[in-house]
Amino acid sequence: MRTFMAEYPGIEFVNLGVGEGLVTGQPTAVSTVLGSCVAVTFHDPVRQVGAVFHALLPNWSDYPKGKSQGEFKYVDAAIQHFANAMYLHGASRANLVCKVFGGANAMFKEQFGMGQKNVLSAFKTLESERLRVAASDVGGDRGRKLVFITHTGEVFVKRLRTQQALG
Repeated sequence: MRTFMAEYPGIEFVNLGVGEGLVTGQPTAVSTVLGSCVAVTFHDPVRQVGAVFHALLPNWSDYPKGKSQGEFKYVDAAIQHFANAMYLHGASRANLVCKVFGGANAMFKEQFGMGQKNVLSAFKTLESERLRVAASDVGGDRGRKLVFITHTGEVFVKRLRTQQALG
């Protein structure tokens, strides 16, 4: 974080937990740690508006009893929410750049684990919303630490050295 503080003096730092998200027009560095969870960043370079969320589960409709726990917990619902939130902040669909991160099978080595389901949900939902994905760093068996700079759209990813049971 010291590197970011030196490169972006005066910038606000926010840490996201599981099921949390943020949309802002203010310069902010948002960090989160991902295992099987997925984070999607949204950035409009013209308006310098950014958004990001940290979701645990792939599809809201698969968990009817969990709906009261918040839409940011679900990849598909969070994408739909933040796409709309970006438009409310003046972002244009033509300018919107999305990036997808996480989805590791950090706890289990099964062929089709929760991480892969989260990633597939992210790409499917982004496609259905007609949002382009400019970059991604997904899958594998290691978690990631992510720092998103909301006003520039930059994303810094560090792979964790050891397997960890993270969201």
